[in-house]
Amino acid sequence: MAVFKIARFEVLPDARVEAERAMHELAAYVRKELPDSSWTTYRDPHAPTHYIAMLRADDPAADERHRTAPGTRAFDAALAPLLRGKVDVTEYQLVTSSDLQRRHRR
Repeated sequence: MAVFKIARFEVLPDARVEAERAMHELAAYVRKELPDSSWTTYRDPHAPTHYIAMLRADDPAADERHRTAPGTRAFDAALAPLLRGKVDVTEYQLVTSSDLQRRHRR
């Protein structure tokens, strides 16, 4: 079963450019090195230091590969001093999506 996680975090106001550079590097790393997961980040347009990042891994093993990958660990180390507060990560289970083929429940 696929793993879905949402991370919410805030960066220091003067760290936005550096933090977003690290985010771009992680996205490129995941795209190239972790084909069984995806990582997407969104910025709040009304609070531009607030972000949510969404991880989708094909299964728990892919999630583990993502969490322990050198690129992910490098990102965590680069982002840590730029954060205001902690990263809040929540795991979710998919219920439905417009991207899914229609199926009926019994």
